[in-house]
Amino acid sequence: MPILSIGIDGCRSGWICSYTKDQIEYRFEIFPTIQDLWDILSNALKSINLILIDIPIGLRDNGSEPRLCDKAARRYLTRSRSSSIFPTPCRASLSAKSYVDANQIHRNMTGKGLSKQTWNITAKIKEVDSLLRRDPKASKVFIESHPELCFAALSNRVPMKHYKKTKEGVNERLSIIESYSTNSKEILNNVSHQLSNENVSLDDILDAWILAISGSKGRANLRFLPEIFEYDSEDLPMRMAIPYFI
Repeated sequence: MPILSIGIDGCRSGWICSYTKDQIEYRFEIFPTIQDLWDILSNALKSINLILIDIPIGLRDNGSEPRLCDKAARRYLTRSRSSSIFPTPCRASLSAKSYVDANQIHRNMTGKGLSKQTWNITAKIKEVDSLLRRDPKASKVFIESHPELCFAALSNRVPMKHYKKTKEGVNERLSIIESYSTNSKEILNNVSHQLSNENVSLDDILDAWILAISGSKGRANLRFLPEIFEYDSEDLPMRMAIPYFI
């Protein structure tokens, strides 16, 4: 039975989803919320058992120590791309209505302020955290990953040289995807055109795509950073998946 592989990345319009059943033809859709995505996909595609998503899963309640998976991911990406791993917020800060409030809550709970980069994705972190805490099935299917880790893993552990939003960065990442998906340049152009009104950038498409590729051979061909990982107070694993099939 073909493995249904799904990769998800956040974008301005919500979430971009890349999926395939045959490891050849990759399709793309936009969903406004993660709940909408889960409701539609889990009903329409009964064989879902793995979704790789670029969003933190498993959060600290307090304390200044970063998640072990964040530290492991930065080491894996070396100084070249380690800055792409943003600090993860404490769970209490997800309830804040403004950056000022979130920053204060985070400082109270951890002794450190909250970065603006992290605040910008806090609403999406809250979406996923809420879904996984209330839906046991979803919590077994969604696995945290990171596109930069996947690109590096599928490039013989060599992190990308160029920033993903530059022309050089797009071409560099597309060259990795070309090894796993035929007609990738044409697909990227078509998808970019189809989603031109959705506030989706080329790097959003590539990020979701590499996550779908990374999960295309199933859980047995994933490994985790770190290998021995923690669980948070809600029993959600704090780990990042990377492909391990080359």
